[in-house]
Amino acid sequence: MKIVNILGSIALSILVMTSCAVHDPIDDNGELGQVLPTVDWEQSSKFVKAGNYATFKGKYYTTSDKQIDHSEVWALVKREQSAAAKSMLTTSLAYTKTYTLTDTVRSAQSMAKYPHSLAVWDGHEYVLNDSFPTSRTLAPLTWVSPTQWDQDKFDSYYPSTFASEFVDYMVNALTKDSTYYNDLRNVYINYNFPIEAFTTLNAKYNVNFPTDTTSDKKSDDWYTTDQVDHYYYTTIVDSVTVYHEIASQSDAPAGVNVYPVYKASEWLFSRYSDDTGSKITTVRRQYMPYWKELISTIPFTSWIYNTSDKVYNVTYTRQYYLEPTFRVYDTDGKVGVSNDNQEITLN
Repeated sequence: MKIVNILGSIALSILVMTSCAVHDPIDDNGELGQVLPTVDWEQSSKFVKAGNYATFKGKYYTTSDKQIDHSEVWALVKREQSAAAKSMLTTSLAYTKTYTLTDTVRSAQSMAKYPHSLAVWDGHEYVLNDSFPTSRTLAPLTWVSPTQWDQDKFDSYYPSTFASEFVDYMVNALTKDSTYYNDLRNVYINYNFPIEAFTTLNAKYNVNFPTDTTSDKKSDDWYTTDQVDHYYYTTIVDSVTVYHEIASQSDAPAGVNVYPVYKASEWLFSRYSDDTGSKITTVRRQYMPYWKELISTIPFTSWIYNTSDKVYNVTYTRQYYLEPTFRVYDTDGKVGVSNDNQEITLN
């Protein structure tokens, strides 16, 4: 018969772990020279429905001069959370913000206790066929593509800064330059801004931009043509390209290349580019603060709403896991603990 002997000639450093005011006695029993019950077990499944019992076969023995008192199943509860939201107002800017967290929601504590009398001696060791309970409150949870927005659920499932960080990313990506020019244009055209948003910003920035809120009219207002309106040339200042717009080609300094600027909306710079050999259009830098402030008024829920499927593009999942151990106590209070333990997923 094998006996677990913990012997040593130097001090043993003991890490004391506590949680939920439950005291783990194993650390107090980690004394030098002690004899502990030898423990093993077989778990029936790695997956158990939350609220059901998890079955097992426990096996243990000790020396002839020791007496077994009882056994217990202890378990630590671990939680995994995953959350995501995807922008639906943009196309080329395909942004998905994610969040994941794995944490321990309950440190190891006793789940069930079994008197030694329940075990049967098989000629080699004591065998206990039994089960331990799981909690229905630890059932997995999902919240995916809801048709109705539930702010309470979102606040409960997602970090408090998730929505603001999402919106900040979208606004900054669309307005830091004209990389996502087409997306910015589409957001302006397709989102139903209130007239007050335009009138307020027109007064603030001293401009007279269109205030019609219908998509067709906004599309007409944000326009470019192939009609040459004036010209430009470039110079390099401190390694930065500077654009100089002029009324006619004759206004350009000698020796510079002159290119056409096409008639377009006031806030647009639509020009021929020698780099691409075609027309390119950007938002004029001095007007970008206007557009940045305008799209900053779009709430988080509008960024993620899928108008085709009529759902909000969010995904949240929560899963719980048990990390159990089988423990056998002798009448001296010494504890043997199983080593071959498998994590249980609660489904």
